[in-house]
Amino acid sequence: MTREEILKTGYADVKMQVAGMRQAHRLKVTLEKTKDGFIAYLTSEQRLPTPELVRIAEELQFPIRCRGMLVLPKGKSPADFVEKNVTMAAATEETVVEAEIED
Repeated sequence: MTREEILKTGYADVKMQVAGMRQAHRLKVTLEKTKDGFIAYLTSEQRLPTPELVRIAEELQFPIRCRGMLVLPKGKSPADFVEKNVTMAAATEETVVEAEIED
């Protein structure tokens, strides 16, 4: 999924290991206004493991804010994600958590 697709849909569906189980989580896009423009973050209502958040931020090249913690891709700062004009779908999706057991 590219940055443009994530901004267009308003969310990203990701799979991660949480407490030994492979789970699917929907991370929603939230916008934060700064003096230079807007910064889009992926956010989650659930408490997720930091190593998985780091992996997802690296894979998607998108900042993630989760429970007061900000995770950025390696070598990036919030200023690298400032956008002047952001068009995002108003997604009113419910929080989706799926769990599956791997053999």
